[in-house]
Amino acid sequence: MFRAFRAVPWILVIAALRVVYDHWQRMEEQDRLRVTEIVRGSKGLPHKMSPDERRELVDIGKRLDHVALGRDMAAATAPFPTPGLKAKKARK
Repeated sequence: MFRAFRAVPWILVIAALRVVYDHWQRMEEQDRLRVTEIVRGSKGLPHKMSPDERRELVDIGKRLDHVALGRDMAAATAPFPTPGLKAKKARK
């Protein structure tokens, strides 16, 4: 069990978490607060969420920029530079 744990390329995990955090910060503050409220209330367990809360999480998820998230994730975790996968800076 511990051998598999050590075999995880931690640098890639950290890079992926950084990309997810950057995109989390780009979300509207109202959406971030609502997601946090729902997840804390249900302790992260989907069966403890009401159907309305689940629907609300899906709606918030649909507003994310999935293309940018995928592009940034691929650029951050690619083992070698790939043309066209340059991560674009967030607009403020």
